[in-house]
Amino acid sequence: MQRAIELGVKGMGRTSPNPPVGAVVVNRGSIVGEGFHRRAGGAHAEIEALSAAGRKAAGASLYVTLEPCSTSGRTGPCTDEIIRRKVRRVIISATDPNPSHNGRGIRV
Repeated sequence: MQRAIELGVKGMGRTSPNPPVGAVVVNRGSIVGEGFHRRAGGAHAEIEALSAAGRKAAGASLYVTLEPCSTSGRTGPCTDEIIRRKVRRVIISATDPNPSHNGRGIRV
């Protein structure tokens, strides 16, 4: 999770109105993908990390600093991609305080 936090810091000041978020994909004890939210409207951290991991995302754990989004906006729901990539476990450091998202990414 520490690495995900470090990655999220890279997006600070560039993602408004969205928060900066970092994500790391770990498979068999090794980091196989990393990502962070680079700009508003761009790919979310989870999508960047899953893309970097490629096929190694299947069966992996995803560490992300904010619960994954489960609704469509300028980008599609991250939860859909997490499911499609067959990620085994998602570990978050915070729930989304936005009432329209809060807890929905966890329930999926």
